Amino acid sequence: MEKVHLLHHCKIAKFNPLHNKRGMTVTELMVVVGMIGVVALGNAKFIADFTTALKKQTARSEGEADLSTLNIATVNILKKSAASFNKLSMTDDTGKNFYDYYPDVPYSTLNKANIAERKFTLTPGKYFYLLQTEEDQFDSLVYDPMFAYKNAGNSPDLMNNGSIQYVGLNSIANVTGTAGGPNSGTMTKVFSTRWADGKLFLLSCPTYLRPLNSAGGIDILTAPRFASFLGRVAGNDLIPMTPALASVNFQNTHPVTNASYNNADIFLRTLPPVGGAAPFVKVEPVNLSRLTIRLNAKTNKYDLVFQTYQQGQYVDKNMLLSDLKSVTLVRKSVTLPLISMEVIR
Repeated sequence: MEKVHLLHHCKIAKFNPLHNKRGMTVTELMVVVGMIGVVALGNAKFIADFTTALKKQTARSEGEADLSTLNIATVNILKKSAASFNKLSMTDDTGKNFYDYYPDVPYSTLNKANIAERKFTLTPGKYFYLLQTEEDQFDSLVYDPMFAYKNAGNSPDLMNNGSIQYVGLNSIANVTGTAGGPNSGTMTKVFSTRWADGKLFLLSCPTYLRPLNSAGGIDILTAPRFASFLGRVAGNDLIPMTPALASVNFQNTHPVTNASYNNADIFLRTLPPVGGAAPFVKVEPVNLSRLTIRLNAKTNKYDLVFQTYQQGQYVDKNMLLSDLKSVTLVRKSVTLPLISMEVIR
């Protein structure tokens, strides 16, 4: 029986030539290999799709992060630029002054006159200018104009006024303040080292005025203005800033007569009264800045650059955004001192 049993197994082996020594047929092996290939191919396809999707999502996230950063930077820039309105003169895409601001005229009236909106498109070599306050860093001052004058002689006739002499904005020492020595002037006491030669300050009187027309009336479609004087520090006084230095036009003229403020003395002597007979002046440190775009030769797209005015020239401060196609500054209504930025990438 033992021999027959062995012979039987030999016969089984002889009639199953596809059976390997491990107990799996070649056909089964091929099926397994095929299944592994299908799984591997599926995994490869999944990994490729996942990698592509990940790259797209990463690019989208980076783009959204860039735009979020731009939003924050733009808000920080524009929120300090209220002094630009009705002071800077900058032509928009349609020839109107971008910074016209009408706080006292209904939007419907301006819309009928087709002057209710503003749009300024940046192109290489074209600049969007801003006048920014530095009040958050150095404070501001409500200034009594008489601090810039001294008594130059009394009239012997009590019915006639005496005379005063202009001696400069930073001449009076008898004010409280922590900066400078005991004989330091008002501006040094308040603004410390910010009052330095070449630095910019804005004098303004917060009363909106319009010029008179030939009939002695006013045109409400003419933007009202504060009396304001943009000057550079020169010793104890301010001298007028010039459009040639600023590279932008601004309103250093009387809002009613349009007479030029050739010096701070003329500005102070012709101030309109506010709420009574005596005028007052706000003194605030300011600086000029501008936005521009530059072509990036590597990407053939534009970079958005923010520049500030320093020592008589504009220098780069921040590159706000790269790889963009266009930038447009928009004011949806000139009845509000608001600016928005539209970016296409």
